[in-house]
Amino acid sequence: MVYRPVNPKALNVLNQKYIGLVPKKWSSAKILAKKFGTSTWELAYKFGKRTTIHGVNRLLSEKSGKLERTIWLCAVVVALVAAVYVCLILSKRFNEGKFETVVDNTRYPVYRVVFPVITICNLNRLNWQRLEEAKQRFLPNEKSQEKLKLFEKIIGTYDDIRFANFDKFDVLAEEPLELLKNINFSLVFEFMTWRCDEMLAFCKWRHFKMNCCEIFSKRRTRSGLCWSFNTLETDEGRRMQRLDPYWPWHTGAAGPSTGLSLRVLLQPENNFPNRISERGVSVMVTEPFVWHKDPYIIPENTQTTVEIEPIIYFYDNDTRIISSDQRQCVFADERNSLDYKTLQGYVYMIENCESQCHQEYLVRYCNCTLDLLFPPGPYTSCKSTDLPCLALNNEYLRYTRQPGEEKFVRLFYDAMLCKCYRNCFSLNYFADVRPSFIPPEVRGNMSYVDLDVFFRYESMMVYRTRLIFGWVDLLVAFGGIAGLFLGCSLISAMEIVYFVFVELPNYLSQRIRDKLQERRIETNNNLSSNTINHNITQNQFEEYVLNGRKQNKFISRPVWN
Repeated sequence: MVYRPVNPKALNVLNQKYIGLVPKKWSSAKILAKKFGTSTWELAYKFGKRTTIHGVNRLLSEKSGKLERTIWLCAVVVALVAAVYVCLILSKRFNEGKFETVVDNTRYPVYRVVFPVITICNLNRLNWQRLEEAKQRFLPNEKSQEKLKLFEKIIGTYDDIRFANFDKFDVLAEEPLELLKNINFSLVFEFMTWRCDEMLAFCKWRHFKMNCCEIFSKRRTRSGLCWSFNTLETDEGRRMQRLDPYWPWHTGAAGPSTGLSLRVLLQPENNFPNRISERGVSVMVTEPFVWHKDPYIIPENTQTTVEIEPIIYFYDNDTRIISSDQRQCVFADERNSLDYKTLQGYVYMIENCESQCHQEYLVRYCNCTLDLLFPPGPYTSCKSTDLPCLALNNEYLRYTRQPGEEKFVRLFYDAMLCKCYRNCFSLNYFADVRPSFIPPEVRGNMSYVDLDVFFRYESMMVYRTRLIFGWVDLLVAFGGIAGLFLGCSLISAMEIVYFVFVELPNYLSQRIRDKLQERRIETNNNLSSNTINHNITQNQFEEYVLNGRKQNKFISRPVWN
């Protein structure tokens, strides 16, 4: 028996009539898009009812028509574009980081700042009266005249030592320096330098007589070993601070004899006999924690007044948001800044940064540092055999330049490139040095310098540098722009944040829960009605087949061979 295939059209009619499996007009993608659009508008209407942003509530109102929505949409878009454009202008102005310096105080009392550190050096660094004693100490029982003369010649080149004045070591180029390479001439220099009682006398502080050796301590500088008053750079100065809560000292008065007064003894009979140079002292006036600053040269046999006018420059803390390179100053606690460079163990000061830069160049050229001129550090100290190298490279150590200086200043010599910015809090002492010569009938056979160091005025100027357009100004400007163009505020922004992070998740989670509930109900209904529907469908199909056989349609009959 052979069966003929069922006519597809007949099955299609069967499905349409009995089973109800006709595909719908909309595809599943279109249905999902329609549902998504409905949900979106529902959320938009919900937000539009509550928002305080001008125009948005009219745009998302259920009562608004197409024309009204179009008008408000254009208005909101134009306002938003204008707000963004002005915000970009303000951001550019903020990022430029322009500064202005204003007078913060015109009557700041001088007693609130420390009296400056006064460092005094004899231009003739060594007391040659102790030469023979030095030979006995550092060359004990030495009989070789060659070594003794070489020892004297080397220490003679130290008599005028200071940074970038190493050409004095030229005379040692042909000498057998290996004979004395084990001698530390820094210790020899320290032994032969002027002692406190040999150099300082008649000290007074604010009219009160003081023991010079109690208020002065010996310290290193880039001019060799000198004597400093009011310093914290030495162990003696730090001990004074522990014993005296007022150290370093302050003074609230101004005028002659209201600060430090003393006499510096020169004793030319004990100077280096082969040296022909001027006699006198160098005076360095610095704020605390400064290693070195170019000193003032004061000739011998003078009565010299040093009038000091302190001025404070400082940058607002708001300027910290600008990089130190753009700000061109460094705060003392900005240790992570690339521009933070200072001597080991010292706070950031522009003078300390320059000294460290000079020391690095010294190490670069000669692979050592002259420890007399710098604080203790990680570098190797120069020996006697390294002194000719210092003389050979002295020209490279004499000049210093800043980055960009070559665009304005013609460079005739190679110079050290030191990128050092000012410290953002700077106490500057501007000194006016006025020497007047003492007549011979007054001083007699003595050679000395009388110094009187004091403040010029009892008050001082304070200058503050601030951002022209800081972050507070930026915030206020953004708020004004938001109010002007959009009519919204921080509360309006909070509405958007609350809607996005609270209401929208709640709405989506509720829709998901409803959808899952519908699916569970539909699944249960389908399971309970599967059997009944199957029986009804099977009976209808059998009835249709019987009717088809009677009418000889659609269904094939068996054919007997």
